[in-house]
Amino acid sequence: MGLRITTTPALIGINTQPARIEIESRLPIVEIRQQQAQLDIEIKLPRVYIDQYECFAQLGYKSPRDVALEKFQKAYESVMEYIAETVREGDRLAAIEVEGNSLADIAEERAYRQPALEPLTLPLPRPRFEVSGRLSIQYHPGEIHFNAVIHPVRFSVTPHKVEIYMRQYPHISMEYVGHSIDRRV
Repeated sequence: MGLRITTTPALIGINTQPARIEIESRLPIVEIRQQQAQLDIEIKLPRVYIDQYECFAQLGYKSPRDVALEKFQKAYESVMEYIAETVREGDRLAAIEVEGNSLADIAEERAYRQPALEPLTLPLPRPRFEVSGRLSIQYHPGEIHFNAVIHPVRFSVTPHKVEIYMRQYPHISMEYVGHSIDRRV
């Protein structure tokens, strides 16, 4: 018997496309502005003024002007006292009705006269003090200005894809290739 059978197998095709992620992003921008803190210090050095003139003047250390004024005052007082004393002595000499020797008495009084002492008075006046100077401190706090610019992230996703298709369909073909056919059946 001459029967020929031809078969064509089924073939499938597979296309795959891998998943793909595309990401686009930019770094954020940070802006910082800073105002510096400020410290101002102003110093005027201290000075101490001490006026001891009154203390020294009482001890005899005076300015030339004050010495001249004082000497003038003492001279004036001395002249006035001398004039008054001379007038008294003249009145005593003129009073002849009074018994005694007025001239001898006046000479004896002048011979043993002692000058008056100038007393030193204590306590002395205190010196005067005057202090000047200053310290000024001013603080101005600084500031920080902060700004962040965040850019969005852009992305696209292509999912994984598998495509299955028939590359070749199956087929069976039968063919009689013999010479005699038996038709008996």
